Order: sequence, then C-alpha cells, then structure tokens
Amino acid sequence: MNRSGLFLVLLPVLFIACKTTPQEAVPPQIIETPVETAVPVEEPAPAEPEFIEPPANTSAITQEMYDQTLAEVKRFIENLNKSIGSKNYNAWKNALTDERFAEISSPEFLKEQSESPLMKNRKIVLKTPNDYFLNVVVPSRANSKVDEIDFVDENNVKAFYLETRTRRDENNNNVTETRRLRLYELTKTGNEWKITS
Repeated sequence: MNRSGLFLVLLPVLFIACKTTPQEAVPPQIIETPVETAVPVEEPAPAEPEFIEPPANTSAITQEMYDQTLAEVKRFIENLNKSIGSKNYNAWKNALTDERFAEISSPEFLKEQSESPLMKNRKIVLKTPNDYFLNVVVPSRANSKVDEIDFVDENNVKAFYLETRTRRDENNNNVTETRRLRLYELTKTGNEWKITS
C-alpha cells in the first residue's frame, strides 16, 4: 500500500478521534485527616495560653490517680470560672499561691502586661493586681475548660484544653488542627489546689 492509500485509510480514524469528546477527568479524592500540633512558643500575654509539647511518659501515675486528679482539677477550674465570671476578685486571689500573687502584684509584671498589644490597643495601664484581674483574667479565663492534665509530680500538674480549628491550607483545602494549650499550672497542698502559673 502506498502513502496516499495509507492516508485514506487513516483519515476516517483521525476524523472520528477528533470528533469524540474526551471523558471528563475524575478529580482525585482528597482525604482530610486531623493534624495534631503542639508548637512551643512563649506566652505573648496572659490572655493567650502557651503552646507546649505533648506530655512525656508518666508511668508512675496510675490511670485511677490520673482520673481522680483530673476530676478534682476540673471542679477547681469550674468553681474558679464562676468566681471570675462574677468578677469576684477575692475568690480569684485566694485561688493563687502567695508566690503567684506576689508576682502578679509586682510593678515589673504589671508594666510588662501593660505593654502587651492588647492593653496598648485598649489604652489600659495596669497599676494593681485588681486591674490585671479585671482587664486580663476576666475577659480571657471566665470560660476556661480543662480537657487534660500532665503531672509534674504527685502534687503538681499542668492543666490543658484542646482547641480544634479548621483552616484553609495553601491548596485551599480544609485542614482540621487540634492544639493543646496550657491553661494553668497548679499545686496541691493537703486537699486544696492553687494556681502557681
């Protein structure tokens, strides 16, 4: 078969191939999985909880001890939230260790907090621990919730809450992240919990 004969045989095939519409491509299926992050950063202001590493292995703490302590800490924070929500300064003050209250009362601490962006934007200068309570603690901690604790030792724990957020990634896909945020550090003396940080 010569070239012109081959062309005549292939011409209808090419014509049909050009006339058919290509099948629509099926977009790849995107599977979103929750991403757990715990990025350590310095606490920018008391209103912003600190991001920290997940807990280390605490094999000396039994599950029963963990559950009992978590329940105690949750009750303590719920009662504290009621005091903060009702702007009960004395109840909040009594929930702090003497060392923590002395730290909050120091002129250096109050000056540092006054220079935070939140206080500067609102043109607030903190002069007393009561100012700190009303302008920082009440707006940021009245609805605190404890989800987990880490033991430092049997009488000292860090209390955390888990914050889940959905955001868009660089490909405009929804990504769910869970951040583990430190709420308080607590110490127990006898049967009483107090805030150390």
